[in-house]
Amino acid sequence: MATILVLGGGYAGMRAVKFLQHDLPAEDEIILVDQTAQHTEKTNLHEVAAGTIDPSKITYHIPEIIHKRVTFLQATVTGIQVADQTATFTNHPDIHYDYVIIALGFQSETFGIPGVADNSLPLDDLDSAQAVYQHLESQFANYHKTKDHDDLKIAVCGAGFTGIELLGELTQSLPKLQAKYQTPAAKLVCFERMPSILPMFGQDLRDYAINFMAKHDVDMRLGAKITAIDPGAVLYEDAEGQPQSFSANSIIWTVGVSGSHVIADSQFEQRRNRVVVNDDLSLADHPEVFIVGDVAAVMDPSSNRPYPTTAQIALAAGEQAAKNIAHLRHQQSTTAFTYESMGTVASLSDRDGIGEIFHKPRQIHGYAASAMKKIITDRSLMESAHLSTLFKKGRFDLYH
Repeated sequence: MATILVLGGGYAGMRAVKFLQHDLPAEDEIILVDQTAQHTEKTNLHEVAAGTIDPSKITYHIPEIIHKRVTFLQATVTGIQVADQTATFTNHPDIHYDYVIIALGFQSETFGIPGVADNSLPLDDLDSAQAVYQHLESQFANYHKTKDHDDLKIAVCGAGFTGIELLGELTQSLPKLQAKYQTPAAKLVCFERMPSILPMFGQDLRDYAINFMAKHDVDMRLGAKITAIDPGAVLYEDAEGQPQSFSANSIIWTVGVSGSHVIADSQFEQRRNRVVVNDDLSLADHPEVFIVGDVAAVMDPSSNRPYPTTAQIALAAGEQAAKNIAHLRHQQSTTAFTYESMGTVASLSDRDGIGEIFHKPRQIHGYAASAMKKIITDRSLMESAHLSTLFKKGRFDLYH
């Protein structure tokens, strides 16, 4: 009998459990640990933050999904001692494992910029996404009392994937808040250090996204190096290196993420809480430890650089890690992780988006991209949960 511990109920952890529960010997114990009993489709957090979707639409209850042979433990992981094969928790006794899959997810990264943690709103889980929308609505409601135009100014820091998708959703939801509270139009500004956006896409698609933002009056300040976040203000250097300040009572931080702090706390050799793994996703010198998802740096042999951390690769890696543990339990050799992206799609609203799909990338934009984004979300539900979850939570409004 062996104890297999899965730390994290995100994309990678849930996918891993689906395979472990069927592929392991019947006597093995499988324990899934997460600090919440709720799985969140985190690629859709921007919709919750903008108020364009109900949170229940992108979540499901983990204990209702997992197989009866899997024990679910709601607890917060504080450390992994690989030498002792033990995981520690804030609210549960230590657990000794024979094999572990570490899939602890991501957290917002401040990059050491002063004031980020205290004066901006992160977007890294369901609670923070809900907090963003509640804050935005409170500012619109507050305007009637204050007549402070900063209540109607929203600064989005970062024009990466999350930032761009959030901006797109906000162009749809802010006019509704304006109508509800009878306010003047909001001002939506994005600050991005790089001179362009979304480097994973070709120039034509980047231009499409920029034109979308211009059409919807989003002020894209590219080449803006944020130097600090003060209460109610973004301090930055513009593209010419001149110091500037933008006042806003809503500042949302989407500049970047790192892996869970538990990785550094556990003394792993890491960079931004990501650990370079072997080609079978195991930890060097520890074949019983598999690291996947946002806490793993999985090397792409064609470029010798880590693959981007996406839900798509997390699902694939979770599956492979589970299969490799099953191989070991059956006295077989592990197999190397191979990955070929099916493409990348970014939504710009419920009806617009950009994407490159299939192995030989085909560019799509507009309605087709928005529909493809929903199909990808539905596929994720199938891969992390099962068919009944898809029927309950799926996005079938492809032509809406």
